[in-house]
Amino acid sequence: MDEKGLKKAIGVLRSDKGRLVTVQNAEWYSLFREEIRNSIAIEGVFANRQELIDVLEHNNRTNKAKAAAILGYFDAATSIYEYAYNQWQEGEFCLRMADIKQIHTMLMRYEKEMVTYIGELGDFRKITVEVTQSKFKPIDHFYVREAVDLMTRWVNRNLKRSSYTPLTVAALAHTWFESIHPFRDGNGRSGRILLNYILIGSGYLNIAIKGFSKADRDRYYDALEQGDDCFEEISRKLEKGKKLSLDQAGAIITDVPLGELKKIILDQMTESLKRFKSSGITNLDKDAVLPLRDVARLYDYSQDYLRNLINRGELKAQKKGKLWYVKVRDMAEHVSSLDRNAG
Repeated sequence: MDEKGLKKAIGVLRSDKGRLVTVQNAEWYSLFREEIRNSIAIEGVFANRQELIDVLEHNNRTNKAKAAAILGYFDAATSIYEYAYNQWQEGEFCLRMADIKQIHTMLMRYEKEMVTYIGELGDFRKITVEVTQSKFKPIDHFYVREAVDLMTRWVNRNLKRSSYTPLTVAALAHTWFESIHPFRDGNGRSGRILLNYILIGSGYLNIAIKGFSKADRDRYYDALEQGDDCFEEISRKLEKGKKLSLDQAGAIITDVPLGELKKIILDQMTESLKRFKSSGITNLDKDAVLPLRDVARLYDYSQDYLRNLINRGELKAQKKGKLWYVKVRDMAEHVSSLDRNAG
């Protein structure tokens, strides 16, 4: 599904379900838990679904480092996402430097309390840093504020113009933010929250970028690195004392290769949409037997895809005349198995 189709489908969801981005919405809360698990996994903190629930809902903090990562992400993201959603509703969405600093303040609060983070909360780094196994060089710390200011102004300008779609602006901002690496630690998680902040503020849903498998992490890192060169060029110019206008920065940014990162975002946005759509079938009789076309519509799969599952023996079905019929219970079990394999 393309961006326009996703935006339209999300609009239909809102008309049916009302406010989407809130912990009180069970479907969104489920999606959000997956975002937390995957985002901290990208940073090497692995939590299964039960551990996540134990920390968020039962105040179980047996592993303090893991609990700090989970709670920090939960506090930062829920607050900033609901704020973005309210801004979108009022037609007032914009990105401010204070928003970026607030994300980091809330994200790292528990790790600061544990003294596993020694920097200042929400304060830009005052040291030069290197990013392990990366090819780019973050901007010198003396120019971090200037770079972030340029980025926020560029984002706000292009969200108001039609040169880029909002999803493209979000992808560019995420890549730019990671190339700046403005904080001493927590840049990866802050950057993914920033990505979703812009998506939600532009009328989309947040996404969970996969991070449990090495293949998923490598794909994500490779996608980010494809766009590093253009933003490094901006960083090097700022370090030489060049005061870039928005037009000058924009001329450099036009060449950023975003194909793989945008594909990741679109794929995961489609997954987010599927989660909401499939949630509406939870009240169906599990023993009900439905025509394949109805199952495909309810679960947002194509009939061809489901036929292939049937032919491979991965989905139970029976044929009556020319039509395939599937039991709701069997389809639900197949979807659950996909979720288990993904997590």
